[in-house]
Amino acid sequence: MVSAINRIFALAWLTVLDGLRSHALLGLVFLSISAQAGGLLFFDFISRDVGRASSDFIFSISWFSGFLFLFFHAVKVVAWDEDRNVIYNLLARPISRAEYVLGIFFGLALLMLFLNLLLGSLGWLTLVWIKSNVTPEYFGHLSPGFYLLSWAGLFAMELMMLSVILLFSGLIRGSFPVLLISISFYAICSGMPVVRESFSQQAVSDTGSHVSARLLQIMTAVFPDFSRLDFKNLLMSSAQIWPDLTTLLVNFGLTVGYITLSLWFACAVYNRRDLQ
Repeated sequence: MVSAINRIFALAWLTVLDGLRSHALLGLVFLSISAQAGGLLFFDFISRDVGRASSDFIFSISWFSGFLFLFFHAVKVVAWDEDRNVIYNLLARPISRAEYVLGIFFGLALLMLFLNLLLGSLGWLTLVWIKSNVTPEYFGHLSPGFYLLSWAGLFAMELMMLSVILLFSGLIRGSFPVLLISISFYAICSGMPVVRESFSQQAVSDTGSHVSARLLQIMTAVFPDFSRLDFKNLLMSSAQIWPDLTTLLVNFGLTVGYITLSLWFACAVYNRRDLQ
């Protein structure tokens, strides 16, 4: 057991070093800094609620950078391409296929953690600078606790997508098909809450709509509702009331459970997949 854990973390560290060597993090950090610097030029044109507009902009840039990392760097690392022979060497003994899946996941998760820490620190400094340059009427609330909670929710979304990408990489060969199906999966997850709300409103008077609404609720087990992890609106709330502890534990507990199941299925797929 100890030797397996050592091999997993050794592979994870190799994945981190490969990501640093390819400048995946550096390019995304420079992209985020450029976007934030360009956005600062337009904050003077916002007539009201500068705090909410600036926080939404910071988290939008961070979300965009994180999913660029997932859909391009992570997909490139985990996909089975014919012109990349790394997977054939890594899956040879003494590393098992399950250890490969877990090692790659933890390595990419650690890279995403570094990225989120860098972008979170830059975003916090940017918000503090904006707050110091406007009157309290335009930027009245900036809570470190809500800021950390918002970043935790964003990071949890990214980990869920990473686990799903690993599962898709075992089912489909090639980086481009994995990229397409991953983007489609995220689009379905983003659109499901709107469709589910629409059917819920129709279910009051229509029995068929009630059945469809129940079916859509069951489909949440496959297509998770990422809006449950979106806490950025609390950052600028004047009430400054924390969500119920039970709600937070349930949301993050379901996230951990979803990631665990996705990795379990990914390991099962890799164990049964022929490398040829």
